Amino acid sequence: MREKRIHFLRLLRRPLMGKPFILAAGLLILLPMLASVAESDENSDRALPETYKLGEIVVTSDREGEATGIAIDPTATTVVIDTYESAKTPQTVQDILESMAGVDIQRGDSTLSDGKDVVKIRGMGARRILVRIDGRPIRNAGGFWDKLVDWNSLTLENVERVEVVRGGHSAVYGETIGGTINIVTKKGSFRADNRPEVQATADISEYGTRKYSAGVAGNVNALGYAFGGAYRESDGFLKNSAYELKDVNGRISYTFPFDGRLTFGYKGSFQEKEPYVVNDPDNALVGDLYDSDYPIVEGATSGSSINYPGSDSFEERETEYFDLFFEQPSPIGDWKLHFYKSEEFRDVSHYNYSSSYGLFYDYPWDVNFEDWGWIIHDRFTLLDRHDVTIGMEGREYEIGYNAYALGQEWHVPQTKMITHQAAFIEDIWQVTDKLSLALGLRYDRVDMDVDIDFAGYDDYTKDMDAWSPKSRLNYTFRPGTTGYVNVSKAFRIPTGMEFTWMGAPTGLFIDPETAMEYEGGIIQKLARDITARMGYYYYKIDNYIMFNRDPYPLLYSGRIEDAVFNADYLILQGVEAELRFSLFDRLNGYINYTYQNSELGDTRVPEDQLYDDHYQLPRHKATLGVDYSVLENTILLANVRYVDKRKTSLNQEIDAFTTMDLAVEQRFWNQQAHVKVYVTNLFDAEYEEQYLVPATDRVFGVNLGFKF
Repeated sequence: MREKRIHFLRLLRRPLMGKPFILAAGLLILLPMLASVAESDENSDRALPETYKLGEIVVTSDREGEATGIAIDPTATTVVIDTYESAKTPQTVQDILESMAGVDIQRGDSTLSDGKDVVKIRGMGARRILVRIDGRPIRNAGGFWDKLVDWNSLTLENVERVEVVRGGHSAVYGETIGGTINIVTKKGSFRADNRPEVQATADISEYGTRKYSAGVAGNVNALGYAFGGAYRESDGFLKNSAYELKDVNGRISYTFPFDGRLTFGYKGSFQEKEPYVVNDPDNALVGDLYDSDYPIVEGATSGSSINYPGSDSFEERETEYFDLFFEQPSPIGDWKLHFYKSEEFRDVSHYNYSSSYGLFYDYPWDVNFEDWGWIIHDRFTLLDRHDVTIGMEGREYEIGYNAYALGQEWHVPQTKMITHQAAFIEDIWQVTDKLSLALGLRYDRVDMDVDIDFAGYDDYTKDMDAWSPKSRLNYTFRPGTTGYVNVSKAFRIPTGMEFTWMGAPTGLFIDPETAMEYEGGIIQKLARDITARMGYYYYKIDNYIMFNRDPYPLLYSGRIEDAVFNADYLILQGVEAELRFSLFDRLNGYINYTYQNSELGDTRVPEDQLYDDHYQLPRHKATLGVDYSVLENTILLANVRYVDKRKTSLNQEIDAFTTMDLAVEQRFWNQQAHVKVYVTNLFDAEYEEQYLVPATDRVFGVNLGFKF
């Protein structure tokens, strides 16, 4: 086992940000004063709201979606983890997203996210969506600070709910075009008897796959706590795909007599994984190393760094998230101040084949990524009909890496690459009892500065800023029937890889993306526990950033503008329909359907040179999940998933597929313990989520758990 580096909190090591926003600061001071005039004296004694968390735009009722664990509103779909049921017990956030309308899961390694763009919302991957934990953004090093989110680190043992916010219609949630995934953690309880809540699970299935997790949440008077941990290991389905993962997380909060609450949070994931390798009897490069005990994996995949057997390929990753925030209700609003820091270290080695040189080679590299930032919000009521949120936020990123391949070396010292600052205001106005209107405005400013020498370029910089107006309108036609229309502008910050592909100044030749987003639909509450939504969206992304399939010769021949470039536009549109239901107190479930399509504008390079992540977009997608109480404590669970055929950026076709998972769960001791026997891919369908990478076949397993 290789020596690991354990990083510790260095939150105060550097100045948090640069210059303040004078305009936003004025708003933070002036508007709450106006609000205080409108508020009654009794509001000054109010406690911090239980269902609204500052910085989030979703208000989740305790009863909405209680039976199914799924709540639907015009802005988001929310999954409550403790009440969500599925045939296979979800382990990470991506397992939850698999069941949502408009969300595509495309794993190259069917067991785990393998370093590719796994999750897409409305056809947009991690470059154009944003993942947040308790309202704070997370980015990871991925491919030298690019689009990749470490989905393996986002485990569920200390998660209260997962919110999928569609589109870029919130001024509070910026930096996104496709949408936001907000992970809300448990903070502890406030029980008078100080009794903790404890839960533990064990999951064992084929291919030597095991997962053990435990969590405890509670309080000691005013001190709240929530701790969790998990251990996961597997021999892997594909050749050379074993892994061992360790996760720890915790939140400690203290509520002061003046109702202020201080919270410290930590989440760490420590991973060792072997990336799968080519295993093809017809591939001369594999030769005698083909192993018939594993599925065939051909070498001509759409990935750029496929591994071959014959050497030591490995991936080790340490990801840590640190959070410190303070919440305070006051006569001038509910305040939240949040400081955060992320660190990720990856040590990787791939065994690749170079067709140009006609030889195999080891490609070892390591990368260290850090970002830190702050968020300040104030939420207050104005004139009894306006729910106003104002705030500012700032972030900085830095990265350093070392790489070796084919006699070449790359060394980039730890370097700050981006400073991002933003200010925003959002007013949710209850115009009448039936009509509500949310109006928002967000200002983003980005300074990108790369101190790298490349072919005569040294310390190249670029500044960009944008104003993004937002609007959401809801109208209740009659009790239970609500229509909504959203029209907004969105702005996206380029990733580090887009700005400096392998050290080249590619960002100097591209313009930032902006998008106009139009969305409308209707939500129908058919009964107390049956809710349906149908909506249509249309996005036009101007200056859509794309990559060349083979950028390296272009970079070193001086044609940098052809390596990373803007398309005139990308149009994405689709229809989403989702239904959650609970019938006769015995049958609960959800069903959803997604239609989606895209159209790409003109580009500066020919179509056969394009590589982009909006490919592999299924035209049709549908999921169904049900749990039926056969007896009082015996539950039958089933999940069905259909994904239409897709095409890669090389015009290769991936077949459509349908899978079904089935489980029987028996509960004991007043439903505080359970045994679940399950089978995934019941009919042993042969399918691929990514081109030429086989997904897992039929797998049997058992899940044990208790809570009290």
